[in-house]
Amino acid sequence: MKILLFAGGTGKRFWPVSRKKTPKQFLPIVNDTPLLKLRVDIIKQGFHPSDIFISTGVQYESEVRKMLPELPEENFILEPEMRDTGPAVALAVAYVSSKFPEEVLSVQWSDHLIKNPNVFIKSLNEAEKIALEENKITLITVPARFPSPHRGYINFGKKVRNVLNEEIILYNFVKFVEKPTKEVAVKYLEDGHYGWNPGYWNFKGYRYLEILEKNHPETYAIINRIKENNFTKEALEEFRTLEKISADYQFAETLSSEDAKVLMVDMGWSDVGEWIAFKEALEDSQLSNVIRGHSFDMGSSDTLIYNTQDNKLVATIGL
Repeated sequence: MKILLFAGGTGKRFWPVSRKKTPKQFLPIVNDTPLLKLRVDIIKQGFHPSDIFISTGVQYESEVRKMLPELPEENFILEPEMRDTGPAVALAVAYVSSKFPEEVLSVQWSDHLIKNPNVFIKSLNEAEKIALEENKITLITVPARFPSPHRGYINFGKKVRNVLNEEIILYNFVKFVEKPTKEVAVKYLEDGHYGWNPGYWNFKGYRYLEILEKNHPETYAIINRIKENNFTKEALEEFRTLEKISADYQFAETLSSEDAKVLMVDMGWSDVGEWIAFKEALEDSQLSNVIRGHSFDMGSSDTLIYNTQDNKLVATIGL
């Protein structure tokens, strides 16, 4: 299996710490370690560095290579311009599958935390097995801990089998649902057949490209021309003309129930793409505080206090 790890976002929801020149995936936000490095270190528990490919913007090239010197030079996929996640995934899939046409590819994102790496690695191994033996796209979902209108959901059907006790369970796939209302999200939790969509997809590369060609032929044609011209700098200029569209809309929501299987994976997953999610990922309970940096608090609860300046004190009372 080859891991395609995407680290090209600008981190707008993590402002003011995250800026265009230093987006959140490159900042030491958790344990004084950048999110991207944290994620690569987790993946390395089950995969060799040569199996990890990083997709990011050309403007971040020197920073990413310096952060991850153990990765081969050719394992960095550099977008000449940000065109959203749809074109980014299509380019990365075409690039890696051109080198390894028989390998299973795993799409993942760098700004997520995983508290149970062992369960995560085992889920990837199972996803690879399903892709090889059944030629199915294997989607990973995680338990929805609360009714969130800010996350996409995966609707799964009949249980197939337990893979690892109650931590990894295989289900039939029904459909994707993108960011429901709060009221609908409450019903999803009550239903019991919906999980959050972290965007972790596992498949043979050609299957992704077949679906892209069927549903977005213009995008496929451009990506294919770039591939045929060996991903040269000149060929990649055409990437700038691609429609800006998310991979969820371009790929995931076009899947039928026959295309995929679902792995429900209880791996302690959190998306730290915004401040409220960052607190939720690190808190011991909803009412507890998460405090970082030079700070003093008296009597606050359910509060995130994050100070990046050592020469200034943040003092809070009763928040």
